[in-house]
Amino acid sequence: MQLSGSLPFKPNDGSELDRKLSAVLRELASAHSERISLNDLIVMLGDRSFVPLLIIFALPNLFFFVPGASVITGPPLIFVAAQLVLGRAAVWLPNFLGKRSIEHQAFARIVTRALPWIEWGERLAHPRFWVLSRRAADLTVGIACLVMAIFMFLPIPFGNTLPALSVIMLALSLGERDGLWLVGGFIVSLASFAVVAAIFAAGAFAMLNFF
Repeated sequence: MQLSGSLPFKPNDGSELDRKLSAVLRELASAHSERISLNDLIVMLGDRSFVPLLIIFALPNLFFFVPGASVITGPPLIFVAAQLVLGRAAVWLPNFLGKRSIEHQAFARIVTRALPWIEWGERLAHPRFWVLSRRAADLTVGIACLVMAIFMFLPIPFGNTLPALSVIMLALSLGERDGLWLVGGFIVSLASFAVVAAIFAAGAFAMLNFF
């Protein structure tokens, strides 16, 4: 049964800086529902929910490797990053994506495993060395996350970890206005780009030799 928008909580009407992602995830994990859909997450997070959603969609590719996970998380991650680039005020997902859901018990298990890492990142990230305007930050981080989301969606064996880590670091930097995390996220993005380029170059070289 889909329960989009039916969870017993009030949506957050502030920005992504108003509430910690860990607090939102705890509330979702403790809600009495059979399933949690992407639309439920958007309702809970409210306007300017880009940062939490980027992290949520990237996490399964980083900590809980399951074959085909990027097929599920890749499209919504691409949608969210693209809307950040376009400067939308709030996240929108088409109905076929918004209705995608996960069993509550499975979601609670993921939250339990992810929370220590999320809280660790929240403690380390704080405003410092930030020189970008709001729009410049959204555009810069959005483009990088969009490229990383596309990389995650590509059928590259075990090729999701670095792009997912990059998205999480960039999202944290944007949410907390942390210049150090921003630089770190871009360094990981460059490493991801190098790995993907090397894989494609090796594949092309093998094909040329084969023919």
